[in-house]
Amino acid sequence: MKKTILPMLLLSAIVLSMMGFEMVSNLPATEPVPQGKKEAVDNGIGPIKSVKLGKIDQDLVDQGNSIFYSKCYLCHDVDETKLAPPLRGVAKKQTPVFIMNYLLNTVEMQEKDATIKALMEQFPNVPKMPDQQLTKDQARSVLEFLRTIE
Repeated sequence: MKKTILPMLLLSAIVLSMMGFEMVSNLPATEPVPQGKKEAVDNGIGPIKSVKLGKIDQDLVDQGNSIFYSKCYLCHDVDETKLAPPLRGVAKKQTPVFIMNYLLNTVEMQEKDATIKALMEQFPNVPKMPDQQLTKDQARSVLEFLRTIE
């Protein structure tokens, strides 16, 4: 379980610039959890309720890449551990809704979301990710960039 949490912490540094996460179901964020399923999908806390994904949009990737290297790279790298964990693969481990909510509602999720709180307890030396003041469009472009580094 520790191996699945470290890649998730990745997102926190994008979101501390994004702090990693606990592994969740691979169900798409827009699908309801089937009846009888024991684990509910954690979509985080925030304004995003669904995200429609399609083919990778290179324009969004380019915008997300720029945001990543201007706001997130101080703490996060793609493959190397810096102040916070690397972010490669985080888009496979968290739902798109969770990622966008964390990018847009960082402080509240760090205070209330069980997945983020558990990660913060496991990594007490990693500072809380500051609110990056992203718009929904910027968060969506960062998500698209993260999708390309799986």
